[in-house]
Amino acid sequence: MAEASRAAAPSLARAVRAPWPWEYIGLAALLTATAATFLWGLDRNGWANPYYSAAAQAGSQDWKAFFYGSLDAGNLITVDKPPLSIWIMSLSVRLFGLNSWALLIPQALMGVATAWLVYKIIRRSHPAAPALLGGLIYATTPVVVLMSRYNNPEPLMGLLTVAAVYFVIRATEDNRWAWYLLAGTSLGLGFMAKQIQAFLPIPALVLAVLLFGAGTIASRLRRLLASLAALIVSGGWWMTIVELTPAANRPYIGGSTTNSILELTLDYNGLARFLRFSPDPQGGGAAAQGSVSEYDGGFSRLFNANFAPEGAWLLFGAATCSLALILLWQQAGGSRRAKALICCGVLWLLTAFIVLSFMGTMTHTYYVFSIAAPMAVVVALGTRLLWSQRQRIVPRCLGAVLLAGNGYVAARIFQYSDAWGAWPAALLGVTLLAVAGWLYAGPRHFERLTLAMVVVALVLGPLATDVITLPKAHSGTNPLSGPVGNNPGSLSAHLDAARRGDPPLARHLGFGVEPSQAITSLLREASSSTWAAATYTAQNAAQYQLASGRPVIALGGWLGNDPAPTIDEFKRLVQEGNIAYFIWQQPIVDEIPLGEDAVAITNWVKASFEGETVDGVTIYDLRR
Repeated sequence: MAEASRAAAPSLARAVRAPWPWEYIGLAALLTATAATFLWGLDRNGWANPYYSAAAQAGSQDWKAFFYGSLDAGNLITVDKPPLSIWIMSLSVRLFGLNSWALLIPQALMGVATAWLVYKIIRRSHPAAPALLGGLIYATTPVVVLMSRYNNPEPLMGLLTVAAVYFVIRATEDNRWAWYLLAGTSLGLGFMAKQIQAFLPIPALVLAVLLFGAGTIASRLRRLLASLAALIVSGGWWMTIVELTPAANRPYIGGSTTNSILELTLDYNGLARFLRFSPDPQGGGAAAQGSVSEYDGGFSRLFNANFAPEGAWLLFGAATCSLALILLWQQAGGSRRAKALICCGVLWLLTAFIVLSFMGTMTHTYYVFSIAAPMAVVVALGTRLLWSQRQRIVPRCLGAVLLAGNGYVAARIFQYSDAWGAWPAALLGVTLLAVAGWLYAGPRHFERLTLAMVVVALVLGPLATDVITLPKAHSGTNPLSGPVGNNPGSLSAHLDAARRGDPPLARHLGFGVEPSQAITSLLREASSSTWAAATYTAQNAAQYQLASGRPVIALGGWLGNDPAPTIDEFKRLVQEGNIAYFIWQQPIVDEIPLGEDAVAITNWVKASFEGETVDGVTIYDLRR
């Protein structure tokens, strides 16, 4: 028996490592299809999120704005995130000009690279089939498709965190310093893209190294400390420079109340994301566009109408696969790296699920992006394990539960909208066939057909969402996958109304109002001033800036609450002729509790200058 085991081990290793021609074909097909999906009709998304597009435009016009991630090339205020993802877009705009393709292609390519990395992570310790399945699940997850065609920081954060997982898996094989340093650097750069959200894999990575890493415990601890040092250096160097630079020599840090990048990190992008805030009674539009809403946290959050279409299709299956990987641990993990991957995948998934389920009201639906990669890894590994053990009663039953449970979850998600067409019936039919084939476990010639049905049953729900998502134009603060919900209170229904300007405030907050040609011409002609105009909110300012190509001040930052500029600073800039126009936004003045300085500026402009109406917009010439 021992000799048979020793003889089988090299064969298993060769089966894991040696690629076959069909694997190359499958991988090429997967990556080609992924690239085509992420790039197809990409320009229909226009500026996507104008807030980040305006910052990329500013960075392409001025190197100081590039370094700090300024919203405008005049460097009055930054965006409320570190600038790593904006740097990439700014460089692309410098090379290819300001257009949708230059802004969005980098994100699409990041998405393709991440799908390839998911394949590589699984392939290190498992055969080609589950590795390709993992890549397919990741590439078809609706929120991944949505964000890979968008200019939010998620694609870069996802690429860097998945790269860190890959480096850690490599570190469990040979304990080289380089893998640890690369992993720490990747996580630090992920922090530079999306701050604390990039740290979700850390508990899983540390535990995987401590339990299954190569070398002695002491050597692993030393390397983990080195990895932490690399993380701190790669993620903290920019923050250190910004924090040590005198405030007078740099733009105001958007999203902070004390002009501090450290405060932004720990408060607005840190603790505040985990607290519960009540929506302002005068700011119903803010709740509608997804920045602050009623608290819906709990284990069911990711299954509700707002979050579920983004990534809940395989969450039940991921939970079932996690259970299978734990119960059948001996059969699941042969090599050390295989066990490390299982440990890492399951704990990474659990960490992301708990954080996303219970974090506070400052939560966007696209945060589900963080669960896509661990879900792809766990479902691929668990499905492969249950399939290989399906002759036994427990794996056979668990496999049937996996498929039937996924089908049930899909049926519930389909009920959130009436616009799914024939997809629910198709998924029901495929799921029933897959369950029947799995339970039957018939002759070998029947296995391939059953396996094909299983794969289709797993990805059909996400594919249905993608088919509906891709032809649509997506823009604004909180893009959504899939069709509009049938509940008027759902986020998708609110956003659909907001795009039409119902109510006007929601359009201003979530998307920004595109300027008319007449106003755009006025801003372009104001070339003697540093800033063509000042207005609120940041999305409106971004729209004016992108249309005119001239810097526009977002008074008070994102929602007009930051003390930038102060009333005294604004008066000085006007007296020096640095601001040409003030653009009045009546819905904002009426319904948003602006910050003290923004209110003072508004009152001073109204009392000191005479406004005129241009295409229905009140505009004040501050040079008169």
